[in-house]
Amino acid sequence: MIEKKVIVAIPCGMHIRPAGLIAHAASRYQATSKILFKYHIINTASILNLVASGIQCGDEVWVQCDGPDEKDALEGVAAVLEDATIQQKEPR
Repeated sequence: MIEKKVIVAIPCGMHIRPAGLIAHAASRYQATSKILFKYHIINTASILNLVASGIQCGDEVWVQCDGPDEKDALEGVAAVLEDATIQQKEPR
């Protein structure tokens, strides 16, 4: 198991769009991944749990991955959390 501290850069905080992107990124790997935020352990496969987490821009979270491709999974999930270009709605 490996882990990494990440500062969330998603401007509007955790909502359905970044939660879906995180779940999609995590699903591409065999490794299981979790986000640790405050006293919660959030399964990255659950969009509902990600949205309900209350994670906001600037929050510090830990990403943990365990499995055969854990390094790639960790970087994939962390990349979404550190992406400051994710918007709440698509521009028209």
